[in-house]
Amino acid sequence: MAAPPARRRLLGALLLAANGLAAGGLQRSANAADEPGLDSALPALAAQFQVTLARPGRPQQQQTWQLSRSSALITWRKGPATEELWHRDRSGISLERVLRGDRHVIAYSAGELRTLEVAVDWATLGSLFPGASLALLKPQAPLRAGQPEHWAGRIGAEQVDLLWDPVALLPIRLARNGPNGRVLFKRVALHASAPADWPRAGAGTEDFQRLDAADFGDMDYNPVVRRARAEDERAGWRKPHHD
Repeated sequence: MAAPPARRRLLGALLLAANGLAAGGLQRSANAADEPGLDSALPALAAQFQVTLARPGRPQQQQTWQLSRSSALITWRKGPATEELWHRDRSGISLERVLRGDRHVIAYSAGELRTLEVAVDWATLGSLFPGASLALLKPQAPLRAGQPEHWAGRIGAEQVDLLWDPVALLPIRLARNGPNGRVLFKRVALHASAPADWPRAGAGTEDFQRLDAADFGDMDYNPVVRRARAEDERAGWRKPHHD
C-alpha cells in the first residue's frame, strides 16, 4: 500500500514557505521523541540561510531563513511571513505556527500531528537535509574528518548537489532541482546561539489568539482557520476541504 501523501512530503512542508517546491527525504514517525541518539545528533546552534526559488514561468524569489535549534526546541523564521516553533518532549513532537499578520498562533499537538499522519523527523527539521540521505548520494571528493563534504546525485525525481558541514550537521550549500523547479539554500551565518539582534521566532505573541488545529473542523466560519487549513492542504497534511 502506498504511503499517505503527508508521509512523503516532510521536506515539502519545510519548503512550503518558499512557495511549495516539494523536496524528498527520509522520514520517521511523528512519535519519535524518545529514540536513542536524537539529542546527540544535532548540536545546538543558530544559522541563517539565503533561499532562492526558481519555478518555470514565475519570477525568481529570494528569502532569508533563520534557524535556532536545541535538544527540545527548533525554530524557523522563513521569510517575513512564516514562523514555526517545533517542540519535543516525552509526548512527541508538536508545532506552533505563528501567523503574525493575523495575530494568531496555530497549535498542532503531537497527537494531532499523528492523526494527520505528518511524518516529523527531528534531525531533518533541524538540518534541512536528512543526514541518512547522504547514503543516496555520491561523494564528489575524498572525505576528510571535520571538513566540508561535497555530495551529489539523484533522490527520487530530484538532482541534489550538497556541500555538507559534518560538524554542524547542516548544509553549507544545498541545491535541489526537480520537475517543479529549483531551490538553492546558501548558509550565510552560523553561531553557537542566536545573536541578540536576530528577531526571535514567536516573540511578542503573548496576546495573540491561540487556535488548536484539532478544532478546525468546527470553525469553518473563521477566515484564519480557512487560511491555515489551506496551507495544511498545500503541505499534504490534509485532504482538500470542500464547502
